[in-house]
Amino acid sequence: MRVLVVEDNVNLADVVGMGLRMKGFDTTVIYDGRDAIDELDDSRWDLLILDRDLPGVHGDEICRRLRARHDPVHILMLTAASRTNDIVQGLGLGADDYLTKPFAYAELLARVEAVQRRLGLADTGPFVRGGFRADFHTGDISMNGEPLRFGQRELAVLRMLVEAHGAVVGVDRLYDEVWQDDHAHAKSIVKSTVYTLRSKIGDPNLIETVPGQGYRIP
Repeated sequence: MRVLVVEDNVNLADVVGMGLRMKGFDTTVIYDGRDAIDELDDSRWDLLILDRDLPGVHGDEICRRLRARHDPVHILMLTAASRTNDIVQGLGLGADDYLTKPFAYAELLARVEAVQRRLGLADTGPFVRGGFRADFHTGDISMNGEPLRFGQRELAVLRMLVEAHGAVVGVDRLYDEVWQDDHAHAKSIVKSTVYTLRSKIGDPNLIETVPGQGYRIP
């Protein structure tokens, strides 16, 4: 499921984004309302986690525009305003759900997973290739029955490759979605992470390099 997080609190946005990626959601984080409008115009999203009080373009206006053009994206609105009138107003603008700050990450995740179930995009089960088995729902990953341990970013890269269903995932996309910052050596960082994954898995052929394009699990 594709999730767009729009939140101007950078630390909060990054924590939410990383947490959702670790759970296997294809997540992009944006910190400004104008950038959010551009992203929503260019791509289709399943879920928009939208802060109301945004710089650039207010969250209310983003919500209003999406509903005016009948965009089917599910909108979960975030706000520090917890009065009943504020909640009613947000839902009246077209939000599907509402979560007040501060919130527990577990509650946010439960609401995201509820959207996933309603959209029929729930996890289809463990990924198995030969002796390799990965169940991202439980976090159990093993090779020939032996448990494997990965860092957060290693796991995020592995999951992106698995969920591409054999398609090539470009280096730029891997870096942008897992690290989400600018770095002159992004290609080397991704290459090093893939090397570590191959070493830990013990099967160098599981992750295939596609020269000039990226990586895939065929």
